[in-house]
Amino acid sequence: MKPDFNFEISHFQSSNTVNGCPSKNQPEYAFIGRSNVGKSSLINSILGKKVAFTSSKPGKTQLINHFEVNKKWWLVDLPGYGYAKISKQKRKEIIDRADNYFQKRGIQLVAVFFLIDIRIKPQKIDLEKMEWLVNNNIYFIRTFTKCDKLSVDKIKKHVESYNRCMKQKNWNKVPETIITSSKNKIGKKEIVQKIEQLNNQYFDFLSKTT
Repeated sequence: MKPDFNFEISHFQSSNTVNGCPSKNQPEYAFIGRSNVGKSSLINSILGKKVAFTSSKPGKTQLINHFEVNKKWWLVDLPGYGYAKISKQKRKEIIDRADNYFQKRGIQLVAVFFLIDIRIKPQKIDLEKMEWLVNNNIYFIRTFTKCDKLSVDKIKKHVESYNRCMKQKNWNKVPETIITSSKNKIGKKEIVQKIEQLNNQYFDFLSKTT
């Protein structure tokens, strides 16, 4: 079955705290990654319209941004991490905002698409963040970005290298993985199919518990 790419943004909301996030009982899919990983470009590619702010300067997203899609589910654009051109206090505030969202959002947060630049060797900050998600029982999908910058062989080698690194750091199981390119629309189908699958599971669960 082909995924439905006909997306309408039915509502938008920015929140400073997790308590200020939308109250509708709808599934959410959060996108996060280091600054300049291509998060905004990927979000725009998935939704088929320019809704997330793209910039050559990292750190533009600082709030929890909710995009309601087709009055059914939310795509959540979270602040990136790892950028240096802001104060330490501001950086901590932004990181805490995202972490509080992860820890307190509850069952509405169905999955996290954890973005990684496929061209760059495994970074300590990414590995630690993924481990933090596991320790907090948050389901995530490892999502490599910018694959159009590499050949097919190099993509395979980079992913295999990343897998070896994670196994060396005592990961028992390599996370689910999607390879993407915003420029060439690679991975869009897989992401949308995953969201549709999880949406069905979420609403099926709700129907059995209400």
